[in-house]
Amino acid sequence: MLDAVIRIVAEVGADAVTHRRVAQVADLPLASTTYWFESKEHLLTAALERAADSDIERLHAFIQDAPAVVADPVALAVDAILDPLDESGQAARGSLLATYALLLEAARRPALRAVTRRWTDAYLDALGRLLAQAGSSDPPSDAALLLAAADGLLVENLASGEDAELRGTLRRLGAALVKA
Repeated sequence: MLDAVIRIVAEVGADAVTHRRVAQVADLPLASTTYWFESKEHLLTAALERAADSDIERLHAFIQDAPAVVADPVALAVDAILDPLDESGQAARGSLLATYALLLEAARRPALRAVTRRWTDAYLDALGRLLAQAGSSDPPSDAALLLAAADGLLVENLASGEDAELRGTLRRLGAALVKA
């Protein structure tokens, strides 16, 4: 059911999420969506929690799979952010569209903010540790700058439909941050 919510958000936006539409996309009876989720807010919150939990788990696994001593912590930090793009093109695009649409919904729906904060904090913690290994003098601030730049570039890519060279750009930014 929650995958159906994420698919709807990716395809047409959060405003299109209704119990009826979720049931239709999930190929379930309407009663099943209303039984488990009392409101649209509940559906969106649960979908955001699912997306966040899944991505945080992926992030931790990605970092854990790296060698104990990383030759290029900045490159690993950038790869940790952009790893989901290595999925098939349309799947990665849909996932990113849903992610950013749900993050924007948090600006309108306070119930979503705790989840977005937890999600962001997981990235800031992981990136901060990697940037500290790279020699950053201010890992928390550098992690926030790198993540903000990545988010901005990813949104620009989605909006323009063009694939820019994000890895190189973000690696240059990360290298500049740790030298400063």
